[in-house]
Amino acid sequence: MRITAEAFVLSDETREAVAALQDDVRMRRSEVSIHPGGLEEAAGILARMDSPLLLILESDKKGEALLTELDTVADYVAPETRVVVIGQDNDIGLYRQLVGMGVADYLLAPITPDDLIDTVIRVTTDESEMHLAPLVAVMGVRGGVGSSSLACNLAYKLGRDTGGEVVLVDLDISAGTAAVNLNLSPRLSAADVLAQSEQMDSMALDRFLQRYDDHLMLLGSTAQLDISFRPPSDVLERLLNQLRREFDTVVLDLPRQWSIWVRDVLLDASTVVVVAYPDLSNLRDAQKMLAFLREKRRMSLPTVLALNKVGMAAKAELSAKDFEEVVGRAPAAALPFEPAAFGQALNNGEPVIKKGASKAFQRSMDQLVAGLHLDDAGGVVTKKAPRRAAKSGLLGGLLGKKKKIAR
Repeated sequence: MRITAEAFVLSDETREAVAALQDDVRMRRSEVSIHPGGLEEAAGILARMDSPLLLILESDKKGEALLTELDTVADYVAPETRVVVIGQDNDIGLYRQLVGMGVADYLLAPITPDDLIDTVIRVTTDESEMHLAPLVAVMGVRGGVGSSSLACNLAYKLGRDTGGEVVLVDLDISAGTAAVNLNLSPRLSAADVLAQSEQMDSMALDRFLQRYDDHLMLLGSTAQLDISFRPPSDVLERLLNQLRREFDTVVLDLPRQWSIWVRDVLLDASTVVVVAYPDLSNLRDAQKMLAFLREKRRMSLPTVLALNKVGMAAKAELSAKDFEEVVGRAPAAALPFEPAAFGQALNNGEPVIKKGASKAFQRSMDQLVAGLHLDDAGGVVTKKAPRRAAKSGLLGGLLGKKKKIAR
């Protein structure tokens, strides 16, 4: 999310809620400023700046006095600005008047950080972005854990199970193996696409994608060792959002490297699959990564742990219970080590789940998909905390403001 927001606050509770908004990971690309004095002081400050996308106004006035106070800022608020009012008056009639004026939402003070964050995300999210396909990011905690193979099989399974179109994006530009796994030979990679992102449209994007079957498309890697892949976050975000508008699910095979763009993808993904082999070093790294994602994502969208290659060295391996005790959650799946089946699948250029995988592997993949919390159409099912309707006053609203900014 990339917005500019100006908040005019009165109470300590509202100031704390706006401060939490500034710190929320979903707002990390946004600029949020806090001003004291509430709605009464807003007109003088707004007159000296461009109208922001979001305006948060707190007032201790009630009824007509609040409406009159709001009218003092109307000349300085552009039609596209979303206005959220925080007030003291718990009156449905007032709420209807505010909606009629174009206020996006009215919250009854005192508010909590969750009240404000939920409201801001809802009123500032464009309709097109609300219906983006889920973005599933797959990343190994260490090299060699089989995350690329797992991403390939997961993308194939999601397409087959939902009957929709899934696109697998290999973002390991220098050593990606998705194309090899699917017996495809890409001429261009995600790096080439991103270099043309300003001119990229649906028809242009089609030239970069390769079809595996009716349900799976690939944006592969060409194993380019001579480039340094550091895409600007906004450019990569634009590409992924375009794919999410055109396909039913987007699966990302992420490289095992810790950089700003990888971090941003992990924080923005609908679902993250963390892949680990069941040994001590993987346990340490999985604990660190899951702790980071649990703290930074701060949302109900799932982050799941998958153990891979289970049984490769059975006597030296840790159990799923060992991982659960350390990381605080049970692995969503434990996928068995089946070298013969995987070797044959690689030679054939097809996902092992398509042909040759054991029933145990198939069951584990079913468990993994269930852990992603996708509905039958591939959308992410989120678990939201119940709102305190009597206090928050979150009843929805319209967007924009009644007068265009005068300059």
